[in-house]
Amino acid sequence: MGIEIMNYFTYHDLKKENKYGFTAGDKPLTEKSLVVREMVVPGMAGYPDMHIRHIDIIFEEQKYLLITMTDYELDQAKILEISIGAAKFLKTRSQRN
Repeated sequence: MGIEIMNYFTYHDLKKENKYGFTAGDKPLTEKSLVVREMVVPGMAGYPDMHIRHIDIIFEEQKYLLITMTDYELDQAKILEISIGAAKFLKTRSQRN
């Protein structure tokens, strides 16, 4: 069985940390990569809960893992909004290369 290689990027919407938007991953993921699993990380020391979710994106026939980190639960409308933003982010990156 070969190693599946997948690109990834993250989406942050964290008010207290003042961290917003998309960030490209440094290296492609392999089966040996450590990836934060989907979960709700309980808030502490005045920070709200952090909701971590995974969204699979296919852009120009390439599969990507989008890891979202938000201080709220994603509903279907927000997932669609983030997915549209992800496509724009990937398109901008592909035009630069």
